[in-house]
Formats: sequence, C-alpha cells, structure tokens
Amino acid sequence: MKHLFVYTFLWIGMASFANDLTISRPILYQENGTSYTVLQISWDNAWHNKTNHDAVWVFFKLLNNNWNTRHVKVLPSGHEVVSTSNDKDLIRFEVPSDSVGLFLKPGKPFRGKIQATLKIMLDQKSFENADTYNGNFSAYGIEMVHIPKGGFILGEADTSKMDQGTLYRSNASGEFKGLFPVTAENQVIEIGPGENKLYYQAPEAYRGDQAGTIPAAFPKGVNPFYIMKYEPTQGQYARFLNALSPDQSQHRANFGGKDYYANRGSIVMEHGVYTARVPDALCNYISWDDAMAYADWAGLRPLTEFEFTKAARGTGKPGKNEFPWGTSSKSNIQRSVTDDGVLVMAQGLTESQLSDENKEWFAASFYWVMDLSGGLWERVISIGHPKGRAYLGTHGDGVLTNYGFATNEDWPKGVQETGGFGFRGGGFYGYGRAYHDFNPYSPVGYRPFGGWSGGNRAKAYGGRFGRTVNE
Repeated sequence: MKHLFVYTFLWIGMASFANDLTISRPILYQENGTSYTVLQISWDNAWHNKTNHDAVWVFFKLLNNNWNTRHVKVLPSGHEVVSTSNDKDLIRFEVPSDSVGLFLKPGKPFRGKIQATLKIMLDQKSFENADTYNGNFSAYGIEMVHIPKGGFILGEADTSKMDQGTLYRSNASGEFKGLFPVTAENQVIEIGPGENKLYYQAPEAYRGDQAGTIPAAFPKGVNPFYIMKYEPTQGQYARFLNALSPDQSQHRANFGGKDYYANRGSIVMEHGVYTARVPDALCNYISWDDAMAYADWAGLRPLTEFEFTKAARGTGKPGKNEFPWGTSSKSNIQRSVTDDGVLVMAQGLTESQLSDENKEWFAASFYWVMDLSGGLWERVISIGHPKGRAYLGTHGDGVLTNYGFATNEDWPKGVQETGGFGFRGGGFYGYGRAYHDFNPYSPVGYRPFGGWSGGNRAKAYGGRFGRTVNE
C-alpha cells in the first residue's frame, strides 16, 4: 500500500528575494522499500554562460512534534524532471558524495526563469524508526553561484594601502615584492617575512599573527566551489529557528538585545513560531556560532578569505583599490540598503539586466555573486590564526548539537572568541554615519579585520557559506 504524506503549507524557498525562488508543497512517497518526493521549484534569472552558472542547493528535513528532527539525505542518482516549462535537458542534478542535498543547475547555455516539477529520490535510511505520519516533511532551497577552477592573485595593487593588512609576496626583509599568486589547491604557503613568502603588515592584532603555514588541505579556492549568491535573510533565519528544538533555538535566537529592533532587526516570536516581519531584510545580528549552526544545518560550510577573494575578483590581476565589481569607484552603484535592511535596485533595474558590462550597478562580483561588499560584513576563515589555518573545509551534515552548535571539529568556535575567523568586504552600519573604507564598501584586498574574531551580534555582522564541488 502506498504511503502518501503531504506537507500542507506552501513553503517559500530559503533564498533570494530578488529571484523569487520558491519550492512548494513537497510530497513524500514511501512504497516498495523506496522513498522519494515530488515538488515544484521556480526561480528567476538563472544563467549558464561562458564564465560560470548559478544553481539552487536543495535539502530536506523531517520535523516531528517531539523535536526529533531528521536531516533527510538524497540518493546519488535516479532524480527526474517530471515536467517543466523549459527544455527537460536544461535542468541537471548534481549530488555531492555525502548526499546531504543536491544542486539543481542549468546544464547548458541559458538565461531566464526555470520552472519545473521534480522527482527527488531520497535515502530510505534517513527514515528508519521515524514517525512520518505525525511529522512535517520540508524542503529548503538556497541560491548559489558556481566558482570555476582556476588560480588567482592575492593582494592589493596600491602599495600605499598596506596599513589595511593587504596580502603580498615578501622579500627577505618582509617588504613588498609583488602580489601573491595562488596556483594550486594543494599549495603549501608559508607566512612570514621571508623571500617569496606570503606576508602582511599587522601593527594590531586585527589582521592576524603574521606567521604559520597554510597547509595543503586548507581550501584555497583554486578548485571549483559554490558560494551563496546572497547573504542570508531574516526570513531564512526565522525558518531555520523554527526547525530547531527549544533548547537549540534558545541559543540561536538572535533578537534579545535592546537595540535589535532599532537597527533593522525584525524577527519576533509569536505563538511559539519565529516570524520575520521583514523577511527580505539582510540577517544581521548573528554571531559566529549562529552562522556556523546555520551552515551546518543547511549542509554547507564557512568560506575562507582566499575563497572570498577568488569569488570577488576572479582570476585577473588586481587593480588599485578595486571592489568586487572590478572598479575603484562606488558612485555608479544602483543598489542600496533600505532603512529596514532590504537590498533594492534603483531606477527600475532588475537582475535580468545584470551583465559583465554593468555589474558595477548591481554591486555584483566578477562571477555575479551579489553584495560581497556593501551588505553586511562577510565572516570568513582567517589565515591569521592557527585555528583558521587548521580548517579542512568539511561540510555540515545537517545535524546540530542538543544546544544548537555546529558539530564540525575543524570549524573555529566563537563562544569565547577563540580565533580562526575574520571580517572582509565591509558592512552597512546605517545612514547618518560617514562612509569610509569599510562602511559599507571595502575593496577586495583590504583586510583591516582579517584576523579579528571579536564581536558577537551586531547590526552590520552577517555571514555567507559555500560548498566544495565534487571532482
């Protein structure tokens, strides 16, 4: 007999307010020893061009009334496009080796809207001893951008900006010899004042310890990886909180401060449910541990400051004081943060008009990643601390500790600000404050807080996550 379970709410996807990602009414089927789900997905402005492509990361949870949440894995193969308004051959499935979720992507040249009904094969083991009758089977999606394979260059071409902690290739005396090329994913990089080593000026501890070895396993960004196209929104974070147990959510709820609602925060608790009154607002006021819990829960991982650099500027030679959109100017940007924290475009522009020629208007990077500068501070794994250099790039498995912490041992912890992460890209603190080198835009090569793991929850602090691509 077929077991049919329907999640009865329309679920709006965990991603872009700009691209209207929706995933609706996932249906769980269990029959003849197999499990699968059928769902509809839609998102605007998908692309596959000569440089790269976008994708949607999709993952599943079984939420039970007793808070025994299951992360449901997918099978390596067998997924189908049931129907679509596009060419069926356009949509491709990419399943990572850990099967924590899967990527949906345009597999050939395309620009436009993708709409499809999909059949996703699920790992039956995820349902062992689970109460599927009294639970809610949920689907989640996050828009991603694929960063292709290739070496790139670290540093800042303007040598007068070394007081910003910019990276460079050292001579024997620790002075600037040139920019630093990263040529292989397994490249071992020595940090220090020595011939051809990686180095930076750090009169204050904010930039790092100026020492150590970056090992072969540290994610460099040479091999391909995915990065979230946007920073998380408050609507996304509220849905994350609603999937946690009471013990977990009390540690991850981020709206307890007196100034939260005065500084663009909108998440509230109503009748036992977390709600974002401005769901499209950027999710500020998340600590490092909040961010890492979200990444683990979603099956993603933190990004390194090398990967941030690659995603921002691509493989070309850095210009002077260059922002992710490829110029040193901020005056042409048509994208801004509203008083309630939503990123909007001026002049009636939409992302369907984004191109390599006008990416400055959209504050889009070389690879069309949005708001790497100009939204919230991007917290990244730092090379300026031993705990950061020990990062192996492991992925989240969808499961948190009983008190809502990420479980990956190689990820730096932030409860006591123990080091290993830092801040890049700048952050929007609010109107009425003078703009400067990190409010709200910071050039790619600047890292004034690249090795600083201070700060817990604040109005300009956010996060962004990624995933390594199977090869």
